[in-house]
This record gives sequence, structure tokens and C-alpha cells, in this order.
Amino acid sequence: MTVNRRQFLKGMGAGVACTVLSSVPQAVAAGTIRTKEERLFNYPALQCDVIVVGAGAAGIPAAVAAAREGAKVILLEEDMLPGGAPVDMYVTYMCGAPRIGLYMDMVRVLNRDHSLSITPSRTVDNWGWDNKQHWWLPSAFARVQTDFIRAEKNITLMCGSPVVNVLVVAEGNRNRVTGVCVMRQGMFQKIEAPVTIDATGTGLVAAKAECAYFYGSDARKDFNESIGLEKSDGKVQPCTLMYISQRTRSDAEFPRALFHTGVLDHDHEKWATQQTDEEFRRKDAGIYLHWGATVECADTTDPVLVAEAHRKAMVQLEPQFRALNEAGYATHVAPKMGIRECRRIRGEYVLTVDDVLNGVMPDDKVADAWYSLDPWGMKIDPKIKNGVKPYGIPYRSLIPLGTEGLLTAGRIISGTRLAMSSYRVQPICSTIGEAAGTAAAMAAVRKTGVRNIDVRRLQSRLEEKGLFEWYRNVGMHIDNKPWEK
Repeated sequence: MTVNRRQFLKGMGAGVACTVLSSVPQAVAAGTIRTKEERLFNYPALQCDVIVVGAGAAGIPAAVAAAREGAKVILLEEDMLPGGAPVDMYVTYMCGAPRIGLYMDMVRVLNRDHSLSITPSRTVDNWGWDNKQHWWLPSAFARVQTDFIRAEKNITLMCGSPVVNVLVVAEGNRNRVTGVCVMRQGMFQKIEAPVTIDATGTGLVAAKAECAYFYGSDARKDFNESIGLEKSDGKVQPCTLMYISQRTRSDAEFPRALFHTGVLDHDHEKWATQQTDEEFRRKDAGIYLHWGATVECADTTDPVLVAEAHRKAMVQLEPQFRALNEAGYATHVAPKMGIRECRRIRGEYVLTVDDVLNGVMPDDKVADAWYSLDPWGMKIDPKIKNGVKPYGIPYRSLIPLGTEGLLTAGRIISGTRLAMSSYRVQPICSTIGEAAGTAAAMAAVRKTGVRNIDVRRLQSRLEEKGLFEWYRNVGMHIDNKPWEK
């Protein structure tokens, strides 16, 4: 289903108008009566080259990549610390490939300094690909990601700064995004930049900039896909509330019979629920990652409905929590519900499930991807589901239709629901973010539009960073370098 901004605003209410604001609140003389406008907009505007909204799996690599290309970056995060899904949803396990670039840099540090086995795994190779189940504590991700951001002097991080409006000017037959307005300590602040990257995971920035977007399932005929629903049901993938269980008594015995699936220990080739009793006793990790409760949410853009889904998940999990407690295990529940799907912003190209299944490498490829189709709540023939070939993410899918000065990154890029079910995982989102940040810096520093950058130069730069090397090193030998033709 395609939604435009008028429909979005009708449901959300009119946005807040932004005027000039500040880096420090202005002092108010005693007895001075200020207007409502002055009370709300008490910060002067900030300027930079690139704004990245969302400090998560796609946003952090986007900000770091842009900063390393010489752009001054402001990285905005609505939560009080960066990290995204691994930190606040406890999605701390690697799914999908390639694990490359900044993502693999992070994995190396996690393995070296934060292994749950205390000593680093010896089998994590250059691609993080050893057929073992690796995950780390959410706090480990927070520490490593914070260090990555802090190492870049060109990045200013602003946490607790939700975007409340987007600055847009009409320009010919397109809108141009010139920045955003954030809430800061109960007041508003305008941040301006020639390029903004929406890495929110929800597509909020693009939606408020009047970009068309898709929400919910597509009908097969909508994009001439070979598989899918005959008729759209409007649903998104269900949400999951993750948690970690940890042994707290020396005589604790993990109640494995209670779980049929979704329990993961560390540095093992099988899930805990797939191991024999002997294998399980030999490993005896004492700490486990749980795909806890999965619930439907009718609208993942609605905080009231997300909160209700969270409540239902907690109710479902109570019996597990009690059983684990009686067995001698404490439970650590993720502070946020894990949301798999939200808006998908319509771009210059819509990536389809057939592009994914057929391993299409587009001429404007900026990221490689490889993961099965994983649309929770939809049944797909396992041969088709697991038959995905390595495929490419086109730059056109990062550029919202009819809008300048804006790029998307992560799961919200332009694609169908089934295609998105493959590229929504963190390693792929990270690589997309790194490409988006590189492109944004090129546009901002060269003072040109995101559509007008030299895509061949962008691809060549990504090649220099090693972002297209993975397949050649795992024996897939895909030769697709249009920038050298």
C-alpha cells in the first residue's frame, strides 16, 4: 500500500513549524514576558554537511562513512544512547551477509574484547563466517559503537533528540529537504544540511518530507512478482520481544524442555534446542539469548499499538520467566519491542523479490546482500525461501522519489515487502548505511544533488573500502564492476 504525506499528516496531525533556534538556551531577563514562539524555539540553528537521523545499524555506519569522507556530520538519536536494535531490542546475533566494512570492524572488536566465552573465538575469520552462533551482550554493542562514533572528530552526536519536523522547500517538480527540527530539552532546534539521511528504521523523516511510502504486504501483481499474496492484507511482520537468561545459582539447570526453538548459546554450531543432551551439557554456557514472544501489531508506526503489543508479549513471557527463575536463572528483558517492519520509502527503483531470488546485480549497485527470504507470518516454499542468490542493492533504491537532499538507509529503502524480508538484517543494513554516508558526503562536499553525483566514482570509492570484496573471497566470484567499464 502506498501512502503519501497528506494521508500521513491526516493521521498524525500537523507538524511543528521550525524557526531559528540555538546550541544553548538564551537567558531570560527577570520580568521579561516572551511569546509562545520564543519559549518554544530557544536554540539557534546548527549547520553541518550531513545529518544522519537514527544511530543504529544503518545510521552509525552512515555517519562514520560520511565523516571519513570529510563531511561535518550531526548524528541524531531519539534514545539516550546510540546502538539501535542490538542495544534496545537485544537483537545481538548476526544474520545475513556480507559481514564487511564497518560492520566487520565492529565484530572484530566485539570478539576480541567482549566474548561471552571470555577468550576470543579462534574461528571468527575475516568475514565472521564460521558456522557458529555468535552473539554479544547489548552493553558490549553500546560500548563498541560509542567508541566508533567518538573516534570521528567530524561527528557530533545528539542523543535524546527526536525529530519533530522536516525542513522542506519546493524546488521545481521536487521537494528539497534542507534539514530537520528536533526536540531538545522541551524546546525545538533547527539543524540544516544539504543532505539528510533517514536511518530511523521507521521512515519517519521521509514520511514527514512528503515522500510516498509503502506499508504492509504487497499483492503479487503490484510489482509483477513471481511469488507473494494474491491480495494485500495490509499486515506487517509480527514483532518479537527478546530477552537474555543467565544462570545465578551454582546448582541451576536450564529447563531446555520448556523451549521448542529460539534459544541460542554462544560459539556453538547448533541452537540450544537442536543440541543433544551431551552436547548441551558439554557447552553449559550459562547464558542464553531468547527469541521470546512474538505478537502481531496492526500499526508499527503507532506508539500506542506498539506499547499494547509489548504488554501482550510480557504476559506471554511470564510463565517462561517463572520457570527460569525457579530453575536458577535470572532474565533480562529488552527495553524495546523488536520491530521487523515499518514504512518502506518509495524510491527511484523498487527492489523486488525476483531481483533477490535471481541474484540481480544492478548497474548502480552500492551494496552486496545475501540472506534468505524471512517474512515472519508468511509461508514460503523452503526451496524458494532458502534459494536466494547474492544480489545487489541499487543506489536508486536509496533515493526517495520526487525528493532531493534526502537518502534512505537500512530496511526502509525502496523495496517490496518480500525483498525487504531479506535485506532487513543488520550486516546488510550496515553496508547500505556505509554506502549512503559515502554518497551523502560526496554530494555535500561537491555541492551537488544526491542524484547528480558520479555513481561510478561512488562505486569506485566503495570498492577502495573493500565493500565489494566478500564474494570473491568466499568462492562466489561475481564479477560486476560497472565503474571500470
